[in-house]
Amino acid sequence: MTSTYEAPQGVRARLHPALRYSIALLGGFVASTALTAPLSADLRPIVGGWAMIAVYAVYGTLLARHDLREKRLPDSLTLTLAAILTGSVLALALTAGAGAAAISAIAGGLGLAVVLTCIGLAGHVGFGDVKLALSIGLLTGWHTWYFPFLAIALAYLLAFPHAIAAAILKSRGRDTHDLPFGPYLLAAGAIIALVAIISNIPL
Repeated sequence: MTSTYEAPQGVRARLHPALRYSIALLGGFVASTALTAPLSADLRPIVGGWAMIAVYAVYGTLLARHDLREKRLPDSLTLTLAAILTGSVLALALTAGAGAAAISAIAGGLGLAVVLTCIGLAGHVGFGDVKLALSIGLLTGWHTWYFPFLAIALAYLLAFPHAIAAAILKSRGRDTHDLPFGPYLLAAGAIIALVAIISNIPL
């Protein structure tokens, strides 16, 4: 009588996300390669950059809606987006010869995640925001290494009016609802990336 080995449920649960993110990374790599490889050398980084912004916009809309409704950012969206963008920058490193930009993007994603981890340990942001920082750093760091940190500064600037209004209402004894930080992070990343790519397009 033969028996089949079945992996414990906990092991299978850990394998499924790893497989999903690996497929997302490979999909980002293949899609970016297919999109940019037929183009001229000067168009590849521009088109690749716009493609990353498009993917970011789709996932960003889903993430912002989820954060506003549920007050959380699911790994299935944040980490999948980060995997797709990582695959895209690796593809552009090959097709566009943009190795330095790819290193800057990956370093930006990791660096921004470390910064938000420190802020998160102080209790000021959630760890869904930390995972989202990977994508914001990849998207903005593609243009230059310090843009991810401009993005986090802009996110706080965008959130400042709401924080002031909430503080005033609270001081007057009124109930206030905390607005998640995720939408501000997403908006700041999109603004920095759009300004960067538009300013680099030759007129």
